[in-house]
Amino acid sequence: MTQISDLWRLNLAILCIALGLSSLIYTPTKFFFDLRLRMIPGTPPYTLWANPPSNLLANVYVFNTTNSERFLNGSDDFLHLQEIGPIIYKEEYTHENIKFNENSTLTYTVTRTPVYLPEKNTINLNDTIIAPNLAMLVLVAYFSSKPFLLRTIISTFMNRFKNEPFTNMTLYNYLHNASSPMLEACRPFAPSLVPTSNAGVLHQVYLRNKFNITVKIGPKYGNENFFAIDNIDGSDWLPTYSDCKPKFNHTSEPTLFPQFLTKNQTLRVWKSILCQDVGLKFAKVVKEGIYSAYHYTVPLDTFNRTIPENKDCFKGDPILPNGLSDISTCYSNYPFAASFPHFMGADSIVSARIKGLKPDIKKHGSYLTAERLSGVPLKGRAVFQVNLVFNKIYGFGEKLRRFTDLYMPISYISYEIDDWPASVTVFLYVLSILIPNSQLIMSISFLIIGLWLLYYPTRNFFKSMMVNTKRVESNRKFYEQKYPLNIKNMSYIMYFNILPPLNSTLVASLIEDRLW
Repeated sequence: MTQISDLWRLNLAILCIALGLSSLIYTPTKFFFDLRLRMIPGTPPYTLWANPPSNLLANVYVFNTTNSERFLNGSDDFLHLQEIGPIIYKEEYTHENIKFNENSTLTYTVTRTPVYLPEKNTINLNDTIIAPNLAMLVLVAYFSSKPFLLRTIISTFMNRFKNEPFTNMTLYNYLHNASSPMLEACRPFAPSLVPTSNAGVLHQVYLRNKFNITVKIGPKYGNENFFAIDNIDGSDWLPTYSDCKPKFNHTSEPTLFPQFLTKNQTLRVWKSILCQDVGLKFAKVVKEGIYSAYHYTVPLDTFNRTIPENKDCFKGDPILPNGLSDISTCYSNYPFAASFPHFMGADSIVSARIKGLKPDIKKHGSYLTAERLSGVPLKGRAVFQVNLVFNKIYGFGEKLRRFTDLYMPISYISYEIDDWPASVTVFLYVLSILIPNSQLIMSISFLIIGLWLLYYPTRNFFKSMMVNTKRVESNRKFYEQKYPLNIKNMSYIMYFNILPPLNSTLVASLIEDRLW
């Protein structure tokens, strides 16, 4: 029974010592992050991603035009806007049709849907504002650069509906249900130009809310490229572009970011509303609760023109001023441009004919605070504004000519990370705090336990050796006393190579005489 117990202790001791030594070389932190890198089904990282929490808030802001009549009659050369918001939604997103590919990539379908949160809102969606008639103004902005004959046909067609450039409408209709008989009449003749008769802001933003995304996973691509986009809908450039094809460059979808973040690393994030990816630059190291985190910000020159301009896929035609980025390819080629809210950081010409704007970096700046080991976002905000761009306008009447060279804010959305659920909080704590801070203690503990377990079988082994030695010595004395010398000598011959002489006084010559 003792031998079985010692064997069990010996095996367990070897296991503990092996674990202790190996964990000093291949640390538990590296093991668990490598496990996350592979996104193995059934593991916590995979499960939490495949069933994502709904903790992304979309705070929507719109603008009420307070001087629409004075602007249209020529009394004012500018639009005076009043910000209304936030109107709070939750952006729910799902990951479906998940497929692991042989080239160490993962393909899935992401669907994003805004859900109104009545419990968080103080603004009534039935409140009314003076809003731009998007159905009318979008067509004017689009056809203003077309040939004279086409402009005349469109102008005649629009006059049939007797629309006004501004209209009194509820917040709900402006965001969700800005249906237009004019667009409904246009749609059969130009379905690609008029994909929907609903010009509601959020309806347009989420008109295409489903994408098939392939991302990089596994040791092949490493921590820096973890969940970097390989392609969207089979193309390795940004969606909706055909002539100019901006490639993905370590770009992430805003769900997972690279592991083991560095200070010289630029995080690139793709958001479909922007029609492009945006870079976040390291700003500072911060302490967010118990976590050590890196704080990244979106530079104010993000929407500026690049040098040389021929490499700028977002410059627009004609070329937009700094602070605006062409996103028309995502919106049926209508002349929309993205910017920071209230034209923050843009050239002065952009806001020259807009009054009431109050850009504020604290409110309108975009940032990400991420735990530095896992890359999990702890706090974050992405704020972008959609604007309608008017160039020279001819052939649409005097009222509409007032919009010439105007950059009109339509709405802006501030995406913010809400509190994580308990499942994510526990996972993040274990992965980023518990394991890294306890791995040395665990390694030493395994070694101590292993040595402690090794002590008992070792002690019993030497104890058994001593007992056997004493038993042999006792047997020798017994035979020396009981048997005559010749028997002793014979026994000496038998044990000559393994035992000391049975009679220490016997000389070698006597042994030789007796043998002969």
